Amino acid sequence: MSKVTNILFSAVGQVTTECHDLPVTPLQPKEVRIAPVYLGICGSDLHVLADGHPFAKPPIVPGHEIAAVVTEIGSAVTHVVIGDHVVVDPIMACMECRACKAGRFNLCEPPQVAGFRAPGFARSAHVVPARNLYIAPKSIPMDVLAFAEPAACARHCVNRMPQDAREIVLVIGAGTIGLSVVQALRIMGADKITVIEPDAKKRELALKYGAYRALAPGELAADERFTGVIDVVASAATIMDACTKVMAGGTVICMGVPSGTREIPLPSMQRFERDLLSSGMYIPEDFETVIGWLADGRFDTSDLVTDIFPVSDAAAAYSRAKESQSIKVLIEFPQ
Repeated sequence: MSKVTNILFSAVGQVTTECHDLPVTPLQPKEVRIAPVYLGICGSDLHVLADGHPFAKPPIVPGHEIAAVVTEIGSAVTHVVIGDHVVVDPIMACMECRACKAGRFNLCEPPQVAGFRAPGFARSAHVVPARNLYIAPKSIPMDVLAFAEPAACARHCVNRMPQDAREIVLVIGAGTIGLSVVQALRIMGADKITVIEPDAKKRELALKYGAYRALAPGELAADERFTGVIDVVASAATIMDACTKVMAGGTVICMGVPSGTREIPLPSMQRFERDLLSSGMYIPEDFETVIGWLADGRFDTSDLVTDIFPVSDAAAAYSRAKESQSIKVLIEFPQ
């Protein structure tokens, strides 16, 4: 038996921490046992907690952003060893469908993602497929490594945007993902980045991380247009703004998770060949790339962690993450 601590969304709006004994089951040949060190709280976790997510409902063990240590490996695992520092792709892909065979595991249907339709990572020990692990240099602090998942989201999003659309870019929203998108745009060669964000502190961070301008909602000139727009909010208002602020021939990317259907100005989109794309999670290349960004300091996390809570204070951590002033709240598991 092994004592395991896990966080549970026990009901809508309710977070509990449980500690109980579980039998230690033998690993399958291609499985790995990990011990999370830091768990990041994502906006999508908060959607689940509030019963506002399209695919996941309480009760559920949440969590899909972790920095972890490998504690045991299966007999057929060769690319990781015990003690490795890793990030874990939370997509539990079937590996059999057309998308998986093309390496686009983010498109596997129905989506089996840790913390949503698959067991979450908010527990002190977890067994995952070895193929989901990405080894990180031990020079990266573990609280920095916890940003690999949101950074991978951002890199995937920007990589979806054609190069010519990155000339004059508008980013709507500057929370964790929006600020990560700003950094990915800068790293990947965007020329001018404008950010729309209601919180003044987050606007300051957008400027620090690569935007040349950060404005409050309503401050953008009515006639200003952009070669590319990334909507990290995906509300009815922001997706309409994105579609009306993009130049003819430009690209809009919906990065945020919409809570329902959205209206778009299809006549002008069609007539002027304005493309509307979406970005959903990431592929292996994204994790491999952003681990390099974190290792060499190109992706800066220094002002992104608002608070770190011990797992015993998980309920307080999720409450803090709901506050508009917070950016990234981490939960620390004892080692």
